[in-house]
Amino acid sequence: MPIDEKERKRRRGLLHAHYKAENEHDLEGIMKTFAPSAVMEYNRGVFDNDERIRWAHGYIGMTEAPGAFGGLVNVIDGEHYTDEEIVIEGRLVGKHSSEFLGFPPTDREVTLPFVAFYKFDAGGKLTSERVVMNLGPLRA
Repeated sequence: MPIDEKERKRRRGLLHAHYKAENEHDLEGIMKTFAPSAVMEYNRGVFDNDERIRWAHGYIGMTEAPGAFGGLVNVIDGEHYTDEEIVIEGRLVGKHSSEFLGFPPTDREVTLPFVAFYKFDAGGKLTSERVVMNLGPLRA
């Protein structure tokens, strides 16, 4: 059944709260957006519990502690709604300052395009986050 405008607004608000916490590098705020049984996937890597989701956000640089990228910002370029998910076209922008998934640091500002799929439960928590990101710009 297609979602109505009220449900679309609810999902949009939840999504934007998640992105706000990520862009503020607020790990506790990020984690508050996830349901206890949430699963996050990043380029087919699976992070299926609180500890692993926390680690993934720290590794990439979405916490106060240094990660692979500094000054990270997620930019939403497009939002699309299906009956089950929100689909985001976006880009991650930041300075590639340390190793990331085998890519040595470039010490330059990079823009990594992505498509992400989000599902929220009736209580307003993120149950599924799947991100497919183009890492091509990391090639020196």
